[in-house]
Amino acid sequence: MGGQSRQRPATNTRRKRWVAAASCVGLVAAIAGGGYWSNYVYLSDLTALDAWNRYMDLVKDGKYNDAVRYFPELVTLFDDKNSHDFLTDAAHAHAPSKVTFEGRAVPNNSTENEGIWTEIEGTVRFNDRASDSYSFSSYFEETKRRNGQLGMWKIHTSSYGSMTTVIDTDGLRSIRIGDILVSNPQGSYLLFPGSYRMEATPKNPDYWTLNYEHPLADGAGEIRTNMWRTTPFTIEPSEKLTQWIQTESEAFAASCRTGTPDPARQRTCGALAFSTEPLDLVNDPPFIGPLENTRFTLIVDTGPTDPNAGKHLPQATSFECRIDFAYDGATPTLECTLNK
Repeated sequence: MGGQSRQRPATNTRRKRWVAAASCVGLVAAIAGGGYWSNYVYLSDLTALDAWNRYMDLVKDGKYNDAVRYFPELVTLFDDKNSHDFLTDAAHAHAPSKVTFEGRAVPNNSTENEGIWTEIEGTVRFNDRASDSYSFSSYFEETKRRNGQLGMWKIHTSSYGSMTTVIDTDGLRSIRIGDILVSNPQGSYLLFPGSYRMEATPKNPDYWTLNYEHPLADGAGEIRTNMWRTTPFTIEPSEKLTQWIQTESEAFAASCRTGTPDPARQRTCGALAFSTEPLDLVNDPPFIGPLENTRFTLIVDTGPTDPNAGKHLPQATSFECRIDFAYDGATPTLECTLNK
C-alpha cells in the first residue's frame, strides 16, 4: 500500500503534462490551421482583376523569374521561335523608366462561358505619362486548384502573345539587356512589358549605325515595349555604306548601258543591252531606292535603243540589288538582278 501511494503523485504529474502538451499542440495547430485557412479563403476570393494585378506587380518589380512560372506552356508555344534569355530578373537591371500597369475587367455576358474566362484590358504607362502608353488584352481562366499568388486563376494561353513583346536582333552583336549579355544574338527575343536598358553593336559597324528610339546619355538606349506602333531601334546605313552603294550602283548601271548594243547581255542588263548611248551619270543618274534591310531598287533610264532590236523596249530598267557581307567585318559586295 505504501508503494502504491508513493506512485500516484508521479502518475498524476505525467497526466497533467500530457494534458498540457496536448493543449499546446492543439493551440499551435489551431493557430497554424486558422492562418492557412484564412490565407486559402483569401486567395480563393481573388477576382480575375486581383490576380491580374498580382501578376503585373511581379512584372513591374522586375521579378521575372517568378512571373515566368505562371506561363507553364511558354516553352512549348514558342519553342524554336523566340529566345527566353531576357525573361529573367537580371534583364530588369538599370531600367531607365518607371513603369505602371492599370487593368479593367471586361464584363462577360456569355451564358456559356460565364465565370470561366475573364478579359482584362490592361494599360502600360511609362513615367506616369498617358501620352507614352499602350494597351493590351489578356484572359484569365478559373482553376480548380490554387495557382500560387494568383489564387484560383491562371493566365490563358491565348494571352501569351499580348503579355510579351518580341524584339528582332538580326544584324546586331554583343547585345546587353540589363545585366544579360548575348555575344552572338540570333533571331528574336521575348520581353515582358516594361523598360529596359540596351547596349548593342551592329555587325559590320563601319557600314551600319544603330539608332535608338529612346537614346540615353551614355550611348546606350532604352527599350520601351510597345507591340504595335514603333520599334525600339533601327539599323541604318552609315555614310560610308551610303557612298559605297552609290559608287557600286553607278558602276553597275554604266557597265550595262555602255552605248554599244549587245543582245548577249540582255539576261543581265535587260533593255540596257540595246541602248545606243552610254549612261550619263551627271545628267541622267540612276535612281537608287531606299535601303530595306540589305536590299534596294535600282532604276536606270534605257535611253535611245537600237532600232533593229525588233521588240518594244521599256523606257527604264529596274533591278533589285542586294548587299552581302561574307562575314562580320568583311567588305561588302553588290549583286543586282532584273526585276521581272
